[in-house]
Amino acid sequence: MFTQRTDWIVLAAVSLMLAGCADYMSQRDSVTLGAGNALEANIGLHTVNPFPRRANNTRIDVDGRSAVLAQERYLTPGDPDVVSNAVSPTAGGIGSAE
Repeated sequence: MFTQRTDWIVLAAVSLMLAGCADYMSQRDSVTLGAGNALEANIGLHTVNPFPRRANNTRIDVDGRSAVLAQERYLTPGDPDVVSNAVSPTAGGIGSAE
């Protein structure tokens, strides 16, 4: 009987000690749990000029002939050196009459 009473007293004491730590452990450095990265966002907003100096250069020096060739290469349907494994829609498949 004495050990059972002692166990309850120890359990109550440990519970009180852990309950006292709960207020300390629940403190956060944010307003709500979903506040996110407000500190990093504020640092980014208060940066005077976050972009590098070369980002303001709007003059792009490109030869017109090389730009046209690059566009034509981009618009071609594929690279002639690359063999495609794709099946053409006219090739025989299920239910074809071949």
